[in-house]
Amino acid sequence: MKPHKTLLALASIAGLLLGASLALADDASPPVSPPAMPGPEFCKANPARCEEARAKHAAFCQENPQKCEQMKQKRAERREFCKQNPEKCQSQRAQVKQRRAEMQAKCAADPAKCQEMKQRMREGMQQRQGSGGKPAE
Repeated sequence: MKPHKTLLALASIAGLLLGASLALADDASPPVSPPAMPGPEFCKANPARCEEARAKHAAFCQENPQKCEQMKQKRAERREFCKQNPEKCQSQRAQVKQRRAEMQAKCAADPAKCQEMKQRMREGMQQRQGSGGKPAE
């Protein structure tokens, strides 16, 4: 795998692992990416929460149109990659699912260490995104 693809894969994995924790975080720091859109199964089971998530996503995109456009572009590139490389894409998804399961097992075994790690990752992500951890105004 080429270095930039490896970096993209690692960033994707980190994003997936931190997506839920960022959405549930109670800190006052500004979001660094749009809230994740719920899937069809979630929406069937939780229509009210699904609408709430969609409204939150729409509000974020209205406040941060450039960031949302970047994320749309990345999703489109990933879809195209998966169309051209279905086996490789499926393999990468399986790896991400496996790593997520391993991380969830580690977090269940030691929640305090997990929270500490999530906080470090959150701070690093904010610094990379340019917010520098500044609280929302």
